[in-house]
Amino acid sequence: MATYTLSYILTTYNKLPYLKQVLERLIAARQEDEEIVVADGGSKDGTAEYLQSLYAAGQIQQFISERDKGEAHGFNKCMLMAQGEIIKLITDDDAFYYPAIQESKKFMLAHPEIDVLSGNTGLIQLENLTQATIYEDVANNFRRWLDSKEVVWMIGLPFLIRRKSLAITGLFHTGVVQVDTEFTYRITSLNVNLAWSTAMLSVRIENPQSNFRVMNQREGRSASDLEADRMRFYYDKSIGDSFQDFVRYKSGWIEMLKAPIRPIKRRIFEVLKWDQYKGNQTMPTGYDISNTISGESTDKMINQAFKVADEFMENYNKTHIVEYLYRKDEVKKVL
Repeated sequence: MATYTLSYILTTYNKLPYLKQVLERLIAARQEDEEIVVADGGSKDGTAEYLQSLYAAGQIQQFISERDKGEAHGFNKCMLMAQGEIIKLITDDDAFYYPAIQESKKFMLAHPEIDVLSGNTGLIQLENLTQATIYEDVANNFRRWLDSKEVVWMIGLPFLIRRKSLAITGLFHTGVVQVDTEFTYRITSLNVNLAWSTAMLSVRIENPQSNFRVMNQREGRSASDLEADRMRFYYDKSIGDSFQDFVRYKSGWIEMLKAPIRPIKRRIFEVLKWDQYKGNQTMPTGYDISNTISGESTDKMINQAFKVADEFMENYNKTHIVEYLYRKDEVKKVL
């Protein structure tokens, strides 16, 4: 039997100014039947000492500080240490809306058939706090899985995972860079039951130290695309080795043909005043740019970014109906 209803698991490495913002909010939101588990990858910026002080004060329940082999390795350590029925992923430089997480926990406890729950995520740039992007493409991917069991990728930031369901989902892959992409391609290709909360559960605060930004610098962008393609081709059994599938999915030829046509298509749609897809929706955060002070310290900028993210999530959830999308499947053997 689980000791806690929920384990918040968090990995970190040399991001102490961001980590303090995350943990201050998490500690304030933690309920008595929940625990906080932290894996530090051997930071040299005072993180270990900070975590030790929180542990001594009883504000976090478990932590480890030692060299690891990347984010997936750190999360896997936390999963194995966790004692909660549900596991909630927390990252060290992003914002989370805990009232919605609490409601999602209640939903999962009431629906033991659900293995993994995800939900809406936003994006705010540290350098521009005036607008947030909503990852509508991820929500659409979930609906494609829900409607037709299509193998899709999603963002791991909002994930809640039932601990005993790790037996079917597996731990995180330590040999890839895009950990959540691999994990979601994997679980949507298996008999894993997923659910989706329409609430805004988290916001990525992209910053100079963000893993996503770092891994997509220079030649990293191409490497990321190639890695994602390899994952999809491995897990999506609808993509075979035929010449037709090679042309459609693997060759890149169709994209080469579409690229020069897109500007013409967009212009035709504009002239005819037809609706057209313009990418993920952006929304104003309400942040007054005049409040920005030139030369402001990094700590103050980070603090302001988290405040903006908190307010954005709160306002979004106040103005949107929250519902849970899921299907109830029977347990099946994989043949």
